[in-house]
Amino acid sequence: MVGTITAIRSVEGSSALTVYVDGEPAFTASEEIVCRMGLAVGARLADAEGRSFENGLDQAVERRPDDLKAREAALRLLAVRARSRRELEDRLKRKGFDAAVRESTLSALETAGLIDDHEFARLWAEERLRLRPVGRMLLRSALHRKGVAEKAATAVLDEAYAENTEKELAVSVLRKRIGRTGPPCDRRARSRLQSHLVRRGFSFEVVAEAMRQIEGEFDE
Repeated sequence: MVGTITAIRSVEGSSALTVYVDGEPAFTASEEIVCRMGLAVGARLADAEGRSFENGLDQAVERRPDDLKAREAALRLLAVRARSRRELEDRLKRKGFDAAVRESTLSALETAGLIDDHEFARLWAEERLRLRPVGRMLLRSALHRKGVAEKAATAVLDEAYAENTEKELAVSVLRKRIGRTGPPCDRRARSRLQSHLVRRGFSFEVVAEAMRQIEGEFDE
């Protein structure tokens, strides 16, 4: 992946950035990682942070055919979107790379700053809540399935729900739902709305608070 950075573009609906090298997408990472590495349009990768990005990868990954193929496969996946270490490992395993090759490749990408599970979780949670608001329980479960450790998941969830509380998100879901179905006029309609929130991963306490607010708005 030797070349000149020709563009750094925002990923729609996210604070992630995709770095283009010689006109082609090379990898996707958070804005923090891109800034930390000193990447900028017109720069060679070798200029980042006064060290060679490419050589840094090569030093961590021996130049064997399988190592190079695994690295290129991982970079192609990262060019689409940021991914957790577990996601990349699973994809490389499915492609037939053995454990030693996977470990050396992923360690090299972590050293280069292209794998950062905390930043990945933050970006993924941010996008998920923007596109389809869900409760904390459901989002935590999703992060765990992607291999994000409990400590990182908790920190990201605290940050995500500090900006928009679960109640606020649940109320926004109800308003959108009611816009399609109309206000709840009987017990069955209220039950359907409550079940919809529960399926979205909101706790019973949050569901009750959101329903009280919505019903209060219609009573005004």
